[in-house]
Amino acid sequence: MEPIRLELRNFSSYRDETVDFSGITMAALVGHNGAGKSSLLDALTWCLFGEGTKGGKKELDNYITRGETEGQVEVQFRLHGATYRVVRGRSLARNKSTLEFFVQNGDGWRPLSGKTLAETQKVIEETLRMDYRTFTASALVLQGQADAFTANMTDQERKEALSRILGLDLWDRMQERAREKVRQLKAEVQALEQAKQRLQVESGRKDEIEAGLAVVRTRLRSKTDEVEALAAEVTGLEARARQKPALEQALEDARKAMRRAIDAKQDNEDAQARARQKIAQAEQGIKAAEAILARREEIETAVEMEAEIARDVAEFDRQAQEYMQLSNVIADLERKTAAWDKTNESEVAGIQARIEVLQGQASTMDKVPCGSAEKAACPLLTGAKKAVAEIEQLKRKLVQLNAQINPHAAAWQEALDARDRLNYHQDTHQAARRALEDIRKTSRLKPELDAAVVRTEELKARITELTADLNKLEADVERIETEQREAVARYEAARQALDALVPVAQLLAAKQAELMRLRQEEANLRTDLGRLEQALEQATKAAAELEALVEKKRAMREEMTVYEVLDQACGKKGGVPALVVENAVPEIERLANDMLVRMAGGRLAVRLDTQAEGKTTGTMQEVLRITVLDGGMERPYQTYSGAERFMVDLALRVALSKFLAHRAGAEIRLFVLDEGLGACDQVNRQAVMQAIRAVAQEFGKVLVITHIAELQDALPQRIEVTKGPDGSKVNYPLLKWGHVV
Repeated sequence: MEPIRLELRNFSSYRDETVDFSGITMAALVGHNGAGKSSLLDALTWCLFGEGTKGGKKELDNYITRGETEGQVEVQFRLHGATYRVVRGRSLARNKSTLEFFVQNGDGWRPLSGKTLAETQKVIEETLRMDYRTFTASALVLQGQADAFTANMTDQERKEALSRILGLDLWDRMQERAREKVRQLKAEVQALEQAKQRLQVESGRKDEIEAGLAVVRTRLRSKTDEVEALAAEVTGLEARARQKPALEQALEDARKAMRRAIDAKQDNEDAQARARQKIAQAEQGIKAAEAILARREEIETAVEMEAEIARDVAEFDRQAQEYMQLSNVIADLERKTAAWDKTNESEVAGIQARIEVLQGQASTMDKVPCGSAEKAACPLLTGAKKAVAEIEQLKRKLVQLNAQINPHAAAWQEALDARDRLNYHQDTHQAARRALEDIRKTSRLKPELDAAVVRTEELKARITELTADLNKLEADVERIETEQREAVARYEAARQALDALVPVAQLLAAKQAELMRLRQEEANLRTDLGRLEQALEQATKAAAELEALVEKKRAMREEMTVYEVLDQACGKKGGVPALVVENAVPEIERLANDMLVRMAGGRLAVRLDTQAEGKTTGTMQEVLRITVLDGGMERPYQTYSGAERFMVDLALRVALSKFLAHRAGAEIRLFVLDEGLGACDQVNRQAVMQAIRAVAQEFGKVLVITHIAELQDALPQRIEVTKGPDGSKVNYPLLKWGHVV
């Protein structure tokens, strides 16, 4: 597994950040304490496995940025030539987690997720071929863990730690479960032994129960015969007694029939009285209509005359309206004619008065004593000339005014002629109106006449119908009296039959009481029979259970033997865990020495021993002792320089990582070293860098988290993590070898 891209949103100190690992091979991961370097490793394991340094699957909320309600991490990685994508999200508000898994398919992504988070997590771990424990043990070397198998543990502690890393604590849990199963089986075998004793007692009563059962069966057959004989007798009495409800119903039906006959007779008499009354009322109605029917001819003649007179009145109304309209027009034209004449006369009088004034001015023309030369400039002569010219114009206008004709006169005369042609007389009009009112006093009786005609016909038909009903009612009287006599006869017959049932009821009650007593005795015998049959069944069943219990007890003892063997197999001494360690240690030793060959040129080597002589002579202890060889000679670990110890520590850690990855069948292309690297002084820096480069040859990507400037400069690539107001950010600066990420 080789990560190529990491996207974080609201995760730990990261708000919204993307980390590109595609060009990383060997880089220093640098930044101040608390900037977020280790959070990048948490983001990787949290996304892939749902776990990290802040807790596992039950502490997912610990990773969401403080103050935010949801977060998400996406990881893209390459594995066996394919590219995968994992997206894990967490919502605090909904208390819900999401997990999606994809594989790249061309330009898109094909989903690999299961139906549930657990199913999707299982697919991811099956694809990686490792879980969180294997991944962190193989790909990550966290602070304080590089020398976990050298300086910080005893030989016994070191073997215990190796067992935990190899997952051998599973065998401890299996051993505890096996022991618990043995304890459980022992308790069950003891309980079976007690049950066996109880079943032996129950199965021994079988013969005694069978004898009692035969006696009860004989008594039950005899009692059953008595019950059946008496039940047949009771059945016959009950058949007769069951006639009582029918006779009572017949008695009640006869009584109701008598009541209905009486009511029907009374209803018939009432109906005849009502029919005769209605006939009399109809005859009175016919008599009341005869008064208006006597004036029928008069009313119909008035109706015909009303229409003719109404047409005359309508014509007079139309003429009166037209006469009024013409009178209004004539009056208006008279006003307009007079106004026009007055205006014309006023204008003529004005012109005549002006002419008289101008004639006085014009008369001075011949009286002015001016010479011919002075006349041209004389103002009096000039005014006289203008007056003469204006007089001529006014005379022409006066001629025009006198020639004009009043434009309203012709219309006025035409309106007068039209009004005369109407020949309308108001007296004639009023006489026609009075005649119409007189004739309507009679014609208005026409609806009353029509109603009287219809009512008379209806009343005659009603009299005919009522007469027929009356005849029918009179004919029904004999039928009703016959029904009444028949109902009385049925009533008497039912009453006599009920009286005859009284002795039968008394005998039936006595027989039923006797039958109830016999049936109770029979039921008691059946109860005894059932109890004995159940006891016999239990005894028979107890015998069968006893046989099955013996077989079950034997099988449990065999199963208990299996779990006792499993308990021994899970033991740390001589069990499977010891065999796993014995088989793993040589491979880890080989891998560590391969790394030391690359780091130290073959000068350093390690030897791993799993047993050592105990304090008591002849005893051996289970240990994991590390012996460092320098040129083939043993030398105490503490006597080596810091860089040499670091190479030994790192070689053992890388060996463990490779062994775990190989054992899981996984491909690990990532190695992270989160160490203070305090051993890296100026003298040993080259040796430490040689060790890191050797690790880089085993893994595709190597990340070293360090604060030491010399080591940062010695690594070819750098990833810088800074923290600001917007959260942690990741930068990829240009380094002196020209590597750009």
